[in-house]
Amino acid sequence: MVILLIILKILLYLLLFLLGLALLLLIIPVNYRGQVLTAEGLRVQLAFGWAGKLLGISAEIEGEDYDIALRILNKKVYTHKGKGQEAEKERSEGKTEKKAKDSKRKKGPGFKELTDRTLINEILEYFKRVLNIIKPKYMHLYGTYGFDDPSLTGMVSGAAAIIKAMIPHGRVGLYPDFTREIIDLDLCAEGSMTVGSLAYQTIRTALKKPVRKILFRRKKK
Repeated sequence: MVILLIILKILLYLLLFLLGLALLLLIIPVNYRGQVLTAEGLRVQLAFGWAGKLLGISAEIEGEDYDIALRILNKKVYTHKGKGQEAEKERSEGKTEKKAKDSKRKKGPGFKELTDRTLINEILEYFKRVLNIIKPKYMHLYGTYGFDDPSLTGMVSGAAAIIKAMIPHGRVGLYPDFTREIIDLDLCAEGSMTVGSLAYQTIRTALKKPVRKILFRRKKK
């Protein structure tokens, strides 16, 4: 009986420690830096640091390949790498089955739903709150974009102008191309953020009715 109580007490202390650590992760600012390039396929470089160099995570993604590393006191303690060839093989094997399933599924949200004024306002308000949370010390966003539907390109062009106004200290140069489908972007940002505030705002926006209708659509059988 005494041994059981000791084990329970140890488990309780361990649980309290983990809860305390999770709380600290939510309230202590996390430093970040990252870059996203799409000119010749997707390339992403991300790095997060918590409490100085106590805990850090870095990730590099190029096409289908990725490399994720965990650092403690600036020393690499865990890495995980993946190759795109394996993912491509799995996709090719299940391609026929996926097409058959997709043909039976209900189509995703239509253009009319995605361009609903209330939904757009909610998304823009979310971006405003996120920018206030992540507080980038430096940010630049350059590129050219275009979609097969010129009206969608025009809508994104209007949203890009609003986003540019929301980042007065950032360097933003986005140019629409109404003649072709293209996504050529160069995004770089560096700053700090509070994970708890970001998670709260994300959940809050996801539960708003216009956003919830898109995220949690019921599929017809």
